[in-house]
Amino acid sequence: MKNHDQLIDTLSQSARPVKRTWPVGWRVAAWIITVLPCGLLSSWAWHSRFTDWSQPGAGLALLTLVLAFGIGASAMAGAFTLSIAGLKPLRLRWAALLAVVWLAINLLNTASAATPAGAGRFGEGMHCYLFMLSASLPMMVISIVCLNRTRSLYPRQSLALAGAGIAFMSSTLLSLCHDIHLHRLDFTMHLAAGATIVLLTVLTGRRWIQLSR
Repeated sequence: MKNHDQLIDTLSQSARPVKRTWPVGWRVAAWIITVLPCGLLSSWAWHSRFTDWSQPGAGLALLTLVLAFGIGASAMAGAFTLSIAGLKPLRLRWAALLAVVWLAINLLNTASAATPAGAGRFGEGMHCYLFMLSASLPMMVISIVCLNRTRSLYPRQSLALAGAGIAFMSSTLLSLCHDIHLHRLDFTMHLAAGATIVLLTVLTGRRWIQLSR
């Protein structure tokens, strides 16, 4: 095109104002403030009791709760950072190390050796599985909406990190209404719920956050 002025005028008329994206820290804080109440409300039907923090061994359970919250926030920060082109992805080595510590503490806290796992344990595990899934549903919607704001060059990776953040936040809520001690089958269902949440987040959100449809 020889008439560059005409091209510039056309592009200027079609251009839209660009809204500045919040810093990652603020986006994560807003995400946490939004998803935790929504997850709590959506899983309210599965609340059967509140955790008795006066029991022996409550320190380990409280530590896993704090770790799950920190890992969830770190994973979501990684998802937000990865979704913005040009930003250097966060190194999640510390979050991965915390996840390993979280897993080790939970395995240490399992009481399956002292109490054999019976049919009732599977029922408890299914209850926790459904609790985490119901808590995660509004978190998925909110996370996909947040990621849709910037889209992502790496939709699978961004959604996988977001799914991990959602899973750990759901685990945090579960810790508020769970026994202090875990049973092996029960904890296995916790892990299965986390894997399901990550998979659902990736499958349902990819269409909405990829750059080209």
